[in-house]
Amino acid sequence: CLQHLRGPKAGCGTVTSGGTESVMLSVKTARDYARKHRPHITAPTMLVPESAHACFHKAAHYLGVELIPIAIDPVTMRASMEDMVAKLSAQTILLVGSAPSYAHGVIDPIVEMGELAMERGLLLHVDACIGGWVLPFQRQNGVALADFDFQVPGVSSISVDLHKYAFAPKGISVLLQRDRALRDAQYYACASWSGYSIINSTMLGSKSLAPMAAAWAILKRIGKAGYRDLVAQMWTATQALVAGISSTDGLRVLGTPSMGLVALSAGEGDIFVLADRLSARGWHVQPTYAFGNSPAHLHFSVDPQNAKGIDRLIQDIKTEAVDLPKLEPAPEGLVQLVEAMTSSEANPEATLDAGAIMAEFGIVDGRLPAQQATIHRLLNSSSPSARERLLALFVGEMFSR
Repeated sequence: CLQHLRGPKAGCGTVTSGGTESVMLSVKTARDYARKHRPHITAPTMLVPESAHACFHKAAHYLGVELIPIAIDPVTMRASMEDMVAKLSAQTILLVGSAPSYAHGVIDPIVEMGELAMERGLLLHVDACIGGWVLPFQRQNGVALADFDFQVPGVSSISVDLHKYAFAPKGISVLLQRDRALRDAQYYACASWSGYSIINSTMLGSKSLAPMAAAWAILKRIGKAGYRDLVAQMWTATQALVAGISSTDGLRVLGTPSMGLVALSAGEGDIFVLADRLSARGWHVQPTYAFGNSPAHLHFSVDPQNAKGIDRLIQDIKTEAVDLPKLEPAPEGLVQLVEAMTSSEANPEATLDAGAIMAEFGIVDGRLPAQQATIHRLLNSSSPSARERLLALFVGEMFSR
């Protein structure tokens, strides 16, 4: 993995259980490295684009590092360097960029971020969990890409998942560090108890060797030539999908994807009705709600298997995008009701009847209705905090039966 991401000779890495753990360890590294080298920092912050994966928010929640959101450009969907520079402070310990972002498949301005990190003496983590295995093969296949890996001097760490586009089974990711001093800050040791001394390289105290062995076998079996061929198939299908969407009235692709992650916007059309129509034709699409400068959209992940049906998908998109109704906000009264029901501040002692709420949405025995546009419109109109509480209620209800 270090060789694949053009790491230095002094580079090192750790196998983790997944991208979330890799990212959390990168934040833990930055926090503990700052405690040693910048002890004056008492309230550490990290600058994270609003398109970065939610696991950075989870890391902030668990590790006590404040997340400062960075705007993305509404056209390119890349992180705004102007906003990042403006939000730097004496408490900043970490810059974050994606290669690429999950939602839009675009690579953040990693070169510029690296220059900023070098200038200010900061760490820069590149979240390449979804693209770190694919993008180097695309480069080898002749696709022009901006530098995002260890060739950028300011990059201090990179996360890359093998259980995504290296096609290994779930449960294996890698966190790569530029040098050992960074990796040492990642470790946790404890001798302050009556048992054996503990040293953990990851968040988990115990982990299975099975995913690592399976990943090793798969990497060897597919080989570099095999990966280049699979990546070429996905890229050809992605380009066809982007062209098909772009040539359809009322539709557009958000940003310019650098790999097989495509965000489809319907402009003023009801994107959630389009999702229902495509689902009825047998496609699994991912409705995504508006946030910051990113409008509501449908997300597509291209892999070697569904790449074979890309022509049919394009035709179905073109057919079902005809006569889309206008996307209207959910009724204000209903949104206010949801906000009130899910507000812990309004009634922190209240116990909500999760089953009754789900029934109102047409969710019975944990099964979503065939037509889900109404639910998506309501959630799209609600605040992120209300969505989060509803998600917690939904999962809690699911696992209480």
